[in-house]
Amino acid sequence: MKRKLTKREALIGGLSLAAIIALCIAAIQYRGYLAQIKQYGYLGCFIINIVASTTVVAPGLNIPIIFALGGVLNPAIIGAVSGLGEAIGVVSAYLIGHSGKRLLQGNSSSLYMRFSNMLHRHGSKLVFAMASIINPIYYPFAIFLGMLRFGLNRFFLLTWAGRTIKDMALAYAGYFGLRFLLQWLGIS
Repeated sequence: MKRKLTKREALIGGLSLAAIIALCIAAIQYRGYLAQIKQYGYLGCFIINIVASTTVVAPGLNIPIIFALGGVLNPAIIGAVSGLGEAIGVVSAYLIGHSGKRLLQGNSSSLYMRFSNMLHRHGSKLVFAMASIINPIYYPFAIFLGMLRFGLNRFFLLTWAGRTIKDMALAYAGYFGLRFLLQWLGIS
């Protein structure tokens, strides 16, 4: 007997599909830029991901780039390079939080206590899950982890693993989606 999708699962699936379609349309619309993006190669992708995940000003700037480069270069390498770049970049947020530890001293709010307890029980799973999805609050989350003195090595490795999975999914979506659309339209 098949299980029926919940409203939340259907919404997430629909939004994911809409995002992929929107990225494909944008890539077709700006296909002239694909040749320019391809020039950046793997090193450019790495640097762009470090910069994009270091700043809170431009979250998500790297998503269309990963998607587009996945369509024109090897998506597995793009995903791996992007994941490493993002993990290196977000360490800056962690270090900001680590230096701001005094802000939490003496704080006994119920939200802080609940989150702190959850982090101590399920910290690794939580960091990995948050890193594995497109997540606009990951930067503040990393700051909070630094404040709580979550281990830097563990934070980096879990972020690297999660971001690599997310970025490989984006790169392969670009590889299959973009190539299919370009072939279907007779452009490539």
